[in-house]
Amino acid sequence: MTNKAFCPSPRARTLVFGVIAVSAVALTGCSGDTGSTTGASASGNAGASSALAAAVSLSEQPLAAYPVPTDPIANVSSLSGKTVFYIPISLQAPAFTVTGTGLTAGLNAAGIQVQVCDGKGTPTDIGSCLTQATLAGAAVIVTDAISYDLASNAFDAARAADIPVIISNQSADPAHPDTPKLVTIPGTGVALETALSQWFALDSNGSGSMLINQNADGPSPAAYVTQAQAATRSDCPACTVTINPVSASSFSLVPSSTSSALLQNPSIGYVESQYDQFLQPTQAGTQQAGRTDIKGMTGAAGLGSLQALASGNFLYAAAAPALAFQGWVDADASIRLMLAVPVPDYSIPVRLFTRDTIGSITVSDAAQQSGEWFGATTFTDDFRRLWGLK
Repeated sequence: MTNKAFCPSPRARTLVFGVIAVSAVALTGCSGDTGSTTGASASGNAGASSALAAAVSLSEQPLAAYPVPTDPIANVSSLSGKTVFYIPISLQAPAFTVTGTGLTAGLNAAGIQVQVCDGKGTPTDIGSCLTQATLAGAAVIVTDAISYDLASNAFDAARAADIPVIISNQSADPAHPDTPKLVTIPGTGVALETALSQWFALDSNGSGSMLINQNADGPSPAAYVTQAQAATRSDCPACTVTINPVSASSFSLVPSSTSSALLQNPSIGYVESQYDQFLQPTQAGTQQAGRTDIKGMTGAAGLGSLQALASGNFLYAAAAPALAFQGWVDADASIRLMLAVPVPDYSIPVRLFTRDTIGSITVSDAAQQSGEWFGATTFTDDFRRLWGLK
């Protein structure tokens, strides 16, 4: 394994359509969350691996059925009139709008209102949203992609006010374990990264060089990348991966840092935007570097990303989470917390799309909202039935 640093200037399971296998990769950089390049040495040819090809193919297939919980909930109608606060880390990312819409639809079915407050990617705004929810006496606070330490005082205040809190789309935090009124619902980060790394290994014949614009907002995104790279190392024996940290709070710097990384590492042939909120500035950075040969990839793909994939514009592969279903999962967890009912494990589907497979779905907002990209759309009725509302 070789390592070299690039320093830029200025509760739940995930259901993945395919499984990747690898060993741990240490991502080293200048300091903290700085850029890095890793390479692995191993025997075998990943591109020729029939097992890898089969796994990639499996990751592209739709579900037979969504994994809706099976334990019914009684007295859901007693919650009518309550208000749940939904606080995404930044509505700059379209994914959170889709999840929020699903959450709202699910809770509205039970007569529960939803108040959305944009975290705007900064600890100050996130803390302000949490404080607003606490002062309003929220029945539940659902945060999305926000680590506890980004606004620990505000989280502490909400919990001191005896308000149930859901930390969705984050890795479990040993310093803040689940309690009857604090639940972490891990997101799809590792599964998204794994699906993309698997495709990269296959497409590059196990010897490609990739730049990942990795989200630096909190510790979870880096952990997702590290785990996925560890899982796919044996599939990509001669591959190198360069990490370029990016942040919603310094969004305007993404093109220049991307361009700089590419100019310093001209062998890079693949560029991944970890989340699709960074896709446009990532593509702009590749253009600034004069690299028209790059194969683009993105995680957390939503409508805009899949439209770009379908048009053959920069993207070659996109891993998408079932965002609408995630919203209904958050609604189910909220209802269970309000009624002091145990919260189950949840499985959030992820599906890989490529230029070869994107034509198998309807790329529209209606299709995204319905969840049909991932399989049959009966999950909304299934949840209502579970809640005794159908």
